[in-house]
Amino acid sequence: MHFIVNNNSNSNNNFFEETKLGFFFFILGIFFLPSTLLIGSFFLLIAGLIGSFKQKSYFNDKWNLMLFSSGILMLLSCILQKFFLSNIYSDILNSNLSFIGLGNWLPLFWLFWTLQTYLDSTRKRRIFAISLISGSLPVILTGFAQYFFNINGPFKTLNGLIIWYQRPIEEPAGLSGLFSNQNYAGSWLCIVWPFCLALILDNWDVFHKRIIEYFFLISVGLAAFLTNSRNAWLGIITSIPIMILKRKIHLYVFSILISSIVSLYLIFPNLDSETQKTIINLIPNTIMNEFSQDGYIGLDVSRLEIFANAINYIIQSPLFGYGSTSFTKIFQYKTGFWKGHSHNLLFELALSYGIPVAILLFSTISSTLIFSFKKIFIKNNFTIYEKAFWASSFTYLLSQLVDIQYFDGKISIIFWILLAGLKNIITAKKENKNISLLKINVK
Repeated sequence: MHFIVNNNSNSNNNFFEETKLGFFFFILGIFFLPSTLLIGSFFLLIAGLIGSFKQKSYFNDKWNLMLFSSGILMLLSCILQKFFLSNIYSDILNSNLSFIGLGNWLPLFWLFWTLQTYLDSTRKRRIFAISLISGSLPVILTGFAQYFFNINGPFKTLNGLIIWYQRPIEEPAGLSGLFSNQNYAGSWLCIVWPFCLALILDNWDVFHKRIIEYFFLISVGLAAFLTNSRNAWLGIITSIPIMILKRKIHLYVFSILISSIVSLYLIFPNLDSETQKTIINLIPNTIMNEFSQDGYIGLDVSRLEIFANAINYIIQSPLFGYGSTSFTKIFQYKTGFWKGHSHNLLFELALSYGIPVAILLFSTISSTLIFSFKKIFIKNNFTIYEKAFWASSFTYLLSQLVDIQYFDGKISIIFWILLAGLKNIITAKKENKNISLLKINVK
């Protein structure tokens, strides 16, 4: 019996690197994160503490400096809101919530840095993908049980340490699984979807060995469709050309343009052609309502009105904002309607901590996407798994321009881990695309 380790990649010089304790806890954290935030974040915390001793100096990295500066400005905003500044809405706002809101950002800036050590090779990124997909199985199964069999729980395990709550589906809501609503579930499934595609595309010709991978691909796609979330549908559609097209970026732009034109043609109210009616009749009403004017009947306020109000509030306090959750309180005070957020993550940052924080964080994240795009798609130095990291991050951020799922702990954690993977891609040297696992030859 001969054990042959493939050393074609620089990252594989030590095959047993992945079995070290920190990486073990990291993969456990990724696996448990979709089903239980408590256990998943616990393992990721341990992995982060171990990883912090393996990383280079924190301040030697310009990405860390930008995030550190953002954190300082956030903390300064909180202190000023608490002790020094007042605004016309001070009586209805709780300044203590500003400090609590920092938990959505500062710990994740740290995770972005310390978890990079577990994503610094194609091999590790592939193992991450497998763990993320397999860990999402409870989301898929509970979602199907909820949607098809009206099984809603709650489900308890480990003597009540893990409790899964599910809401009965009420029209026009869709599948939500282990998440609080269908939009959060759809966001998670869109993050997982490109990695399902990556596993399939990695060995396209070996169908008989890919049954499980096809199961996940179909299940994730179907579950995302059943969420009735427009962001989920668009995210699934947008990811496909990113993953399957190589360097022909113009084809990707063309495909998005065509799909946009078709969508506008179907929902534009002033057209009344027979062709339009025929196509619309082929589309289920549940889907068509999500994009037509009928789907917005009865809404108390439009998305554009929410954006207009958010911009107006930002202008009134541009430098330091109003604090965490301020939009909800101010909007209800001014209009009488309750909205959980401003439906735009950039607006939400500016409202909470000021325009400088929003610009600095947006610049950091967008530069990560731009530079990694160049390495992955233009220079074409990496494999399908790196494309999945980029596609997941891009489609998720695109959705945050019209809705916000960031404040779900599972989603915000996985987002910063995706960014950590992209950061490694930017700084990595060219890797050999042969990432085959341990080969065992038996004679």
